[in-house]
Amino acid sequence: MGPEVEQRRDPWAPFRLWVALTIALFALRAVSITAPFAWLRALASIPGWVLLLMVMVALLLASIALLFPARIVPWREGEAGLWAEISEDWRHRWRRGSGRRGGGR
Repeated sequence: MGPEVEQRRDPWAPFRLWVALTIALFALRAVSITAPFAWLRALASIPGWVLLLMVMVALLLASIALLFPARIVPWREGEAGLWAEISEDWRHRWRRGSGRRGGGR
């Protein structure tokens, strides 16, 4: 495989990582409730709003991956970064949306 092989960025990777962390925290909290060690019982005091917030972030990451499925692009040295990718996505979306709305009467 030479340099012509494209490296692709998976839009679902952040979602999968965050869901794994959320499930691990849920599991630690569940195990720590019945744990015989006192230091593990401190994990049981994780507030419910923290877990709810983690689930909400997972939903946000999933919706981003669903809204922008075609943003798998090859990695190039010197790219502008995440903000440039987001603004480019919105430019494409507006350009695509304005063509549909403008012609039909």
